[in-house]
Amino acid sequence: MSKQRLALMYGGRSSEHEVSIRSATEVLAAVDRERFEPVPIAVTREGRFKTGSPTRALTEIVSAGEPVDELGPLLRSCACVFPLLHGPHGEDGTIQGMLEVFAVPYVGSGVLASSLCMDKAAFKHHVGAAPYDIPVTPGVSVDLSIESRAHALARVHGAAAELGYPIFVKPANQGSSVGVSRADDRAQLDAALELALRYDSQVIVERGLDAREIELAILGDGGPETIVSMPGEIILPKGQWYTYESKYVDDVASYAIPTELPPDTTELLRELALRAFRATRCAGLARVDFLVERGSLTPWLNEVNTMPGFTSISMYPKLMGVAGVGYSELISRLVDLGLDAHRRRAALSTAR
Repeated sequence: MSKQRLALMYGGRSSEHEVSIRSATEVLAAVDRERFEPVPIAVTREGRFKTGSPTRALTEIVSAGEPVDELGPLLRSCACVFPLLHGPHGEDGTIQGMLEVFAVPYVGSGVLASSLCMDKAAFKHHVGAAPYDIPVTPGVSVDLSIESRAHALARVHGAAAELGYPIFVKPANQGSSVGVSRADDRAQLDAALELALRYDSQVIVERGLDAREIELAILGDGGPETIVSMPGEIILPKGQWYTYESKYVDDVASYAIPTELPPDTTELLRELALRAFRATRCAGLARVDFLVERGSLTPWLNEVNTMPGFTSISMYPKLMGVAGVGYSELISRLVDLGLDAHRRRAALSTAR
């Protein structure tokens, strides 16, 4: 049988550009070359597409690859696209919409789930309401595109008085903790708000919980064969929280996979993770993040990440590995899920 051309799309117009390159580099190294012919497609910071030989460094393709003048024919020449793009302009439904228009199979969630899970405010409103009723991290959101700065600031200060310090401030549409700050007083809160507004006009203000950071990995289409991993825990030195630097620069985090939790808490987290996956219409894969309070073990859903990192230190492939799905097999199974989802969509009628 001839090999399937697998497009690895990476880079992007996002603050997570470098993380995407790292993910794609490791996927490229692990992909089954007996089955797949990888086709690198770089997205520059300016939004231009480039390609090149998979033997070249992916960073080199970004800077000096061959410009792609006709993206549609290149994508259609591939059996499937693996959009290893993190953050805005890639993980938020934009690339997924483009691939739908080109009628190209792709790995992962579709437009709705990708967009919903990227927007933390819309996501928490959706999953926290009936009929899902999943407990989400307590907080409020402000949006300077529809309210004045003075009004937003007054609402943030009011929320701080109600929630109590410490408080975490986040851009609504970012990942990898970009633009996220912890505030222990009003001055820090105002500075944190200004930083978050550099990345998004919508900002989330949440209660700082004395909690453990617990993550679960999901592989499947949401049906009965879907795999939900055991919970893993991110462990940081005392007094630190999970910043971009602690994730990708300082390398100070350690991981407990699986982590020690009472059996009933473990099963509750797995049930809530699958419920969130289904509620948001995710497909293929997701990493579901919880904050679990240390004393009561109360779980709070923090985020569903539709295209989690695939680097050597990323939790998603680590969790799936412990669940019995190795890195190379994981890539192949994700492609199969993407192809199956495309076949189901293609079978739907487009005529009256």
